[in-house]
Amino acid sequence: MKIDSTPPAASPLLPNLRLANLSSNREQTYYILVVLLSVIAWVVLAFTIIGAAYALLAGFFLWLGHGLLAAHLRAEAVHVNERQMPELHATFLAVCQQLEITDPPRLCVLQSGGVLNAFAMRHAGRDFVVVYSEFLEAFGPDSPEIRFILGHELGHLKSRHVLKQILLAPGLIFPLIGPAYRRAWETSCDRHGAFVAGDMNGALRAMLTLSGGKSPGRALNAEAFASQYEEERGFFVSLHELTSSYPTLSRRVRDLRALQDGTEASRAPRHPLAYFAALFVPGGNVGGGGASSALVMVVVIGLLAAMAIPAFQKVRQASEAKACYNSRLMLSTALEQYTVEHGQSPRSFADIVGPGKILPTMPVCPTHGTYSARHTGTGFEVSCSNHGQGAPQIGK
Repeated sequence: MKIDSTPPAASPLLPNLRLANLSSNREQTYYILVVLLSVIAWVVLAFTIIGAAYALLAGFFLWLGHGLLAAHLRAEAVHVNERQMPELHATFLAVCQQLEITDPPRLCVLQSGGVLNAFAMRHAGRDFVVVYSEFLEAFGPDSPEIRFILGHELGHLKSRHVLKQILLAPGLIFPLIGPAYRRAWETSCDRHGAFVAGDMNGALRAMLTLSGGKSPGRALNAEAFASQYEEERGFFVSLHELTSSYPTLSRRVRDLRALQDGTEASRAPRHPLAYFAALFVPGGNVGGGGASSALVMVVVIGLLAAMAIPAFQKVRQASEAKACYNSRLMLSTALEQYTVEHGQSPRSFADIVGPGKILPTMPVCPTHGTYSARHTGTGFEVSCSNHGQGAPQIGK
């Protein structure tokens, strides 16, 4: 669906916040640094055979993972439209109009099992905004809180963060700079959400609910919660801030209150040693999701697999050969026993295998090889089509 109407250029409640300045200054500064790091990394990967192979492997798994997630949303989530949740659909179109998004993405509602979250993604040229059902139960389909959440996620798509986290993945992995750039994304998207919320108190309630839960979060004191950002400092808090791809919730509430008051939000001081420790923690929120996280995890898993798989295959092959050897030994022994008991060699394995015979059942090769036997003059030699000869010769 296309939207042709012209939205207002500024929020009536936040006159200093306009479409042109929704992206934070820090995001624009970090963007230049991350682009430079990413270009250098991609060039190195392009001229390194192993690096290029892992980059292709990572790209394949990212594509596969996003494809499966998109398939889950298309098949399992509720698609919001004029017939399905029309009130939420109208709210979504109004938010898209405010952000000058003329081609709205697909909006989906997903049952979350109690989790409060929302996210945006893109796959095969199609954009998705997903809102977990807990948010709708907490706020309703036409509320400032829902508008803030929708605006935040649409901010990711409008700012092309979904595409950037793939193209700039090498730069996002770098310690300090990668997480700082990701945190700037969230700050920019909070500004998008505040721009369309129409009620700053509603935007604050949405943020407080992420920390306090559906019922308690709505009644929390925003000023008291924001003060935690200034009061709770130290080495580990600073390290947590420097390595996380999201600003702390207390800081995000503090920043929203600064927008409401028309003041400049300052950054609380961090412990100097935390910067040194953060240098040893890769960016991209490793293990916590995101494209850069997947790149790191795929490379690590690939390296481990490259070392472990050959060793595992050797052990498995040795085990299979041993099992086949034992089966051939059983057949060789049974053939010799039949010859001793009957004074003549068996015509086939059917003479020694079956109910009431020497072997009740036919021994099998674990790799599904077939057995054949020949008399060598000194005993029987049983061969396997997969493992060859090697059974011991049992003579008279």
